[in-house]
Amino acid sequence: MHLVHVAGVSAGCALALLPALLPSARSGGRWPHVVMALGMAAGHLGFVAVAVAALLGAGWFCGSPSRRAESGHHIQDFVVMSALLVLPALSGSGYAGAGHAHGGGSAGAMPVVIAVVIGVVWTCARLVRVLPVGDGRRTAYGMDLCSAGMAASMAFMAVLSL
Repeated sequence: MHLVHVAGVSAGCALALLPALLPSARSGGRWPHVVMALGMAAGHLGFVAVAVAALLGAGWFCGSPSRRAESGHHIQDFVVMSALLVLPALSGSGYAGAGHAHGGGSAGAMPVVIAVVIGVVWTCARLVRVLPVGDGRRTAYGMDLCSAGMAASMAFMAVLSL
């Protein structure tokens, strides 16, 4: 199970970094993806408080008037990622750290179930945004695929902690 967890975290971090590594990425638009990847890695290594602080701080920075047009679309990603890191940790059977308590009690599983539902809804919402609209053009295709992949990865991690 640990190998599956490492593979899921690695896939999520790679998906977070992908838009930053593309040659078409603007230099100023790369930092949110790096913060998402580092936050995801830190949270899954057991540094949930540090990861949440970094993610919410980055979300706040994206929401500043000078950054909103360039990176404001990441605000919800930072907030949802933080929630998906915190909910399993609240259950006591979280997926952060090496000592997972898979199959913890049913009372402790409720935050994890909520994390799974949020992750699945976030994934579906981002995948819907990838569908072509009226004239068939997409402007944020890569960003939405990145977010959908990260959400799917985080939902998968939550499922592993059940």
